[in-house]
Amino acid sequence: MAAKNARSAKKSNLIPWQKAKPAPVILISGPEAVLVRKAQDRLVGAVRKQGDFETTRLDAARYERGDLLQACAPSLFSADKLVIVDNLAGMSDAFLTDALAYLDDVNEDAVLILKHSGGNRGAKLTKALERAGYPAVDALAVKTEKDKHDFAAREFTRAGRKIDPQALEALLVATGSDLSELDAGIDQLVADTDGVITTELVDKYYGGRVEATGFKVADATVAGHTAEALTLVRHALATGTDAVPIVAAVALKLRQLAKVQGLSGSVGENAAELKMAPWQIDRAKRDLRSWNQVALGEAILHAAAADEAVKGGGRDPVYAVERLVFRVSQLARTRR
Repeated sequence: MAAKNARSAKKSNLIPWQKAKPAPVILISGPEAVLVRKAQDRLVGAVRKQGDFETTRLDAARYERGDLLQACAPSLFSADKLVIVDNLAGMSDAFLTDALAYLDDVNEDAVLILKHSGGNRGAKLTKALERAGYPAVDALAVKTEKDKHDFAAREFTRAGRKIDPQALEALLVATGSDLSELDAGIDQLVADTDGVITTELVDKYYGGRVEATGFKVADATVAGHTAEALTLVRHALATGTDAVPIVAAVALKLRQLAKVQGLSGSVGENAAELKMAPWQIDRAKRDLRSWNQVALGEAILHAAAADEAVKGGGRDPVYAVERLVFRVSQLARTRR
């Protein structure tokens, strides 16, 4: 794939988005829209600090022959050029031809930003960029909990703000799997609050989210707090939360317990191996104090049965999720 080819460039050419700097030609490669935007914003901001650049936007998929060469050409009025090209993944043959020609005679006073989201199209161009030594900014998809945790922690640090570890955990839970939601949540907390960001602040802004509700139920369930877990699940169901994400949250917590059971070594080593964030491993190890292998195995079987029931295999999803919460929390409390 083209994006993969760009990421296989020499290590000296491949840079993380946080360190992106202007260059005569620079490739932003990867499907993660949030990181692509942040890399572009960083580059454009740095360019504009250098002076008054004439800016042109092009779409590689709707490209007309000659536009790139004209946009990047030296100006008669000595204005520097900033050219941003979107959609290299769908580039036309005309754009590919012109881009390859431009690499033979680059305007060193211009900044050309190329954005490729991935796919086969454009491999010849990305390889030419590699050979020429132009930097490639890595905007790989952020998939694991550890990656999201690290992203959020860095963003708060860059903003000069501190966040309690438990508050960061709550924010990650509340914003779910979408990195754009997490990024927006970070921006809102930084803009709207002062001082250290606490769990109470995160709960004030995001405590009502479906994801947060499901994981609050799961936390109480796995910790063996039966009364609290049942109260939370009944409130969630009464206010419109579907049973499916609640069961999924409980099942995820149980799988995390199973993953860390019997682990040795540092949290950092385990996080990389299990694709879990360090805080998730620490939390799972604490929760495991209430469990043994037999009880955990039973709980996982209950979660599988509840998952089938709430997805159409049972008559009453509400009963299925309440029974799951009761059984799992009771297994945690037995401490066998």
